[in-house]
Amino acid sequence: MTELLDAVDDLTLPKPVKVQTDDGYTWATEDALLVQLREAVSSSLNSGSGAGGSPSTRNVLDGDALQKAAIITSQIGDWCRMAGMTGDQITRDAVTDLRSWHAAFLSRDEPEEFYLGQLRAWAAQIRAMVNPPKVIEITAPCPICGQGSYTNDMGEDIRNPLVMTYRATDERFWRGARVLCRSCDNVWAGVDAMEELREELDEKDSA
Repeated sequence: MTELLDAVDDLTLPKPVKVQTDDGYTWATEDALLVQLREAVSSSLNSGSGAGGSPSTRNVLDGDALQKAAIITSQIGDWCRMAGMTGDQITRDAVTDLRSWHAAFLSRDEPEEFYLGQLRAWAAQIRAMVNPPKVIEITAPCPICGQGSYTNDMGEDIRNPLVMTYRATDERFWRGARVLCRSCDNVWAGVDAMEELREELDEKDSA
């Protein structure tokens, strides 16, 4: 049950995070994931295109957030009813209801694997929504296939098939970085692979 509680806490409790500043790194408090999702929905309803960023980007984020929030809130409500909670005990506040559901679930003799998997999936989906990865192109041919361009889905010839995705909030972002060659679909992921790719690119550059 500890894993299930950890998954519930991950979605419902604020947590300390290390953030980069001009003077280095400092600690801040990050809202609970379900609260961040709710705020993304709120920004959409209050300002149309949302706060910050280009209108097209915010519309996509807020539209996805609205749909995801509705699905999660509805699913948690179903779980609450299945756990024996009555209608007046269900608030339709995802944070409150999820914690109430967990308390009710503890008294039931029921496997937790399905719920654990769903909670972890929600956490990953919300993180990807509110903190999408950064994408940069690597201006060098792929060291595996040797191609300096690729053909996209529209049939267009595009330069620089190597593309890196990473999260800018990570202190050591390369640990979670991933490079994809859009020509041959080769992937480099993790520290060792990043080092290998850098060495391969350096060798090609000095050849």
